[in-house]
Amino acid sequence: MNKRIADKTFPVPKSLHELFGRRTTKVELAIVLISCILLSSLLLFHAYDEWSDLAVWQEILLVILTLDITGGVVANVTKGTNEYYQTNHKARLVFLAVHVQPLILGWILGNLLLGTIIWIFSIITVLVITRIGERRLQRTAGMASALVGLSILMLLADTHLILNGLLALYILKLVFSFAVDHDGK
Repeated sequence: MNKRIADKTFPVPKSLHELFGRRTTKVELAIVLISCILLSSLLLFHAYDEWSDLAVWQEILLVILTLDITGGVVANVTKGTNEYYQTNHKARLVFLAVHVQPLILGWILGNLLLGTIIWIFSIITVLVITRIGERRLQRTAGMASALVGLSILMLLADTHLILNGLLALYILKLVFSFAVDHDGK
């Protein structure tokens, strides 16, 4: 791919800064959107029998949470999003405060305990990793912590594929994609 095309950025509307940062590239935007749609489709269609009996409002909420988590896993490692959150402490705290998806998923899918354990593990881990000053160590600690979280999830796994899959992606989204400064200035 032409390096100039891949590196050419454009401004992101202010209302979308939390998703894509202040500036992004067409390539990164396409990768985020395509991976979000593919991951969401795979999870939702493959596990349709697990959630098809939910109330309509729960189904809508599940689809929204799925799109948010699958999109965020990739978006959080893009240059624009990473830069936005690394340079804005208040936005980082708001991001963490609103990321209660495991609690909602656990409640909707009948395993609030598992959702709570994954949520507490992820939030505490993010707070610890972001305190590490050296980017190289953040990456290592972030990946090691994500693997610990995934191992905890495997040990406590629920019978719902959709819940396990979304909680696994949530761990990656927060503990590795969000907590780690991938560009480190």
